[in-house]
Amino acid sequence: MSPLVVNLWGHLGGGFGLGEGALCTARALTAAGLTVQLRDLPLASHPGTAPIQAAAEPVLPAAIDLLHTNPNVLRQTDGLAAQLQLEAPLRIGYWAWELEAFPDGWEAGFSGLDQLWCPSPFCATALGQRSPVPVTALPHLIDWRRADRLAQQRAGLGSWGDGGRRWPFTVLFAFDFWSTRARKNPDGVIEAFLAAFPPGGSVAARLVLKLGSAGQFPDATAELAERCAGDPRLQLITSHLSTDEFDALYVQADVVLSLHRAEGFGLLLAEAMAAGIPTVASGYGGNLCFMPPGSAELVPCRRVLIQRTEGDYRAGWCWGEPDLEGAAAALRRLADHPAQAAQLAAAGRRAVREALDPAGLAAVVAERIGSLLRWGGRAELLAALPQQHSLRRLQ
Repeated sequence: MSPLVVNLWGHLGGGFGLGEGALCTARALTAAGLTVQLRDLPLASHPGTAPIQAAAEPVLPAAIDLLHTNPNVLRQTDGLAAQLQLEAPLRIGYWAWELEAFPDGWEAGFSGLDQLWCPSPFCATALGQRSPVPVTALPHLIDWRRADRLAQQRAGLGSWGDGGRRWPFTVLFAFDFWSTRARKNPDGVIEAFLAAFPPGGSVAARLVLKLGSAGQFPDATAELAERCAGDPRLQLITSHLSTDEFDALYVQADVVLSLHRAEGFGLLLAEAMAAGIPTVASGYGGNLCFMPPGSAELVPCRRVLIQRTEGDYRAGWCWGEPDLEGAAAALRRLADHPAQAAQLAAAGRRAVREALDPAGLAAVVAERIGSLLRWGGRAELLAALPQQHSLRRLQ
């Protein structure tokens, strides 16, 4: 008798959205009682991150290959598809997408899949439009031990408005250029911050902008640097940061801000809320699956047509345009009312704890894999599990 083994293929050593999402899926699989074998697919676009070391244990025969990357990444990255050795009888895809419309050119990725998973109901609605296989939302299971540790560290330092504070009111924004400047909207973030805290105003404030993959987008980085020049309160970070270094940004942040025009999940926001940081975010997209009203400052958005194609986001499709005046008002409200900010942070932490509960997400994994095992011809996989295995209840 052997445990149910899953080979998880993904960009596991990459400190960016798809890579961190794959690690979240590994946690959910483990929480569901599965044995997970990590299969890293390194990307040349993110070379500054730590690779996943091969396990010392012998490779076990897997019942499921779970491919946690998007079809366009496999198609557009030389040699990446050749690294896959998919031999398990069952296959699940995990894709992330940010618009309401199904992405052009992804249809070929359905070939061989038994199921498709994705990070939010918003994403599932888009991908399900033309999917020939069942599509299920499995939100990202964040690292709760890390989140709890950050919350404790922040509590020990005090908050904005305390007399012992030695740094200004700090707004944190982070994005990777590969996610596209138009979608993540750093320009809108800068505009909203300046509207909330004009130079020479009564509130000492700063905006920290962490730019991922800046070296691969020198022109766009230079444009943002020029826009920030002359105002020392606008701080650009363009170097790669380790997890500990990024955690230091979380610890000192009074607000995490996202004025995205489209979002499949919003891992930065989920991590921030779990760490007890007030968030201001576009009220549109996949982030709403863990961000109900009252848990964050939700910025109103208008559905608008995309004016210019950037990456896979095509002109003529729709996304949300955030209200920058509303975002500025929310930032100023949190700075002017520290007690309300603390209450919002506590509500956000409760909301994300409920939405991203390990037991709840493990149950989603168990039900979806159980539905595969119930299909004809696969009963032998279930019969091979130990009697005490949690998936036995699916017989």
